[in-house]
Amino acid sequence: MKKILFYGAGNISQSIIKGLINSGISKKNILCIDRNPVNTEKLLKIGIKSVSKKQLNNEIDMIILAVKPKDAFQACQEIAKKMDNLNIVSLVAGIKLHKIEQHFKKAKVARAMPITASAYGKGITAIYGKPASRILINKTKKLFNQVGTSIILKKESEINNFTGLIGSGPAYFFYLLKVYEKRVLKLCEGDKKVANKIISIFLDGISSSVAADISMDEAINIIASKKGTTEAGINSLKGNNVLQLFEKGIISAVRRSKEISDEY
Repeated sequence: MKKILFYGAGNISQSIIKGLINSGISKKNILCIDRNPVNTEKLLKIGIKSVSKKQLNNEIDMIILAVKPKDAFQACQEIAKKMDNLNIVSLVAGIKLHKIEQHFKKAKVARAMPITASAYGKGITAIYGKPASRILINKTKKLFNQVGTSIILKKESEINNFTGLIGSGPAYFFYLLKVYEKRVLKLCEGDKKVANKIISIFLDGISSSVAADISMDEAINIIASKKGTTEAGINSLKGNNVLQLFEKGIISAVRRSKEISDEY
């Protein structure tokens, strides 16, 4: 297997790399470049070597571009000076495909939007590329399926919906879980380990219900009883339009994703 280079080694790259290592990919086939020594030191601790821009060569089969949007074009220029006929997968939010492609003459380019759960093999990744890059798209799908599951989008604009709904999604649930964490900690007399275990099992139970193909309404009805505690809680949530507010939050994230795309 040829090498994969992560050009940018922030949180999302670290998550993917950890997931790839756990899936069995050899550490020697993963490289990184990042100007922040904190990031490279974190990866070095798990056996991933950093390289300099001077070391870019044909041993690298794929470059995962994972820099901030404001740094993307400079990174492309740096890569193009050393290599051109290569595979590039951009994780950069908001930068459209043709904006990356214009920096290269021969490179095949695709976009991918993963989530940090890739570190645990629970990643969900959206992939988009032009028909001419079909081989790269399939190679990208194969790569990200090793850290979870992936979907291939037919339109680039769908990336905005994916980013707002799935990319940002885990943070929404973490935000809501803060309420549970606060109250579970009281039940556990402040024991963080016990509280975390309870919340983890709690979420596993919900996940198992979804995997068993039980509908959301059916799952609610199994728990709720007439005039019981669950019904009281759900009626309160309905009365306060919690679902509508939650959906507004998702819509705001999708809108912001489009705005970022338009900025570049």
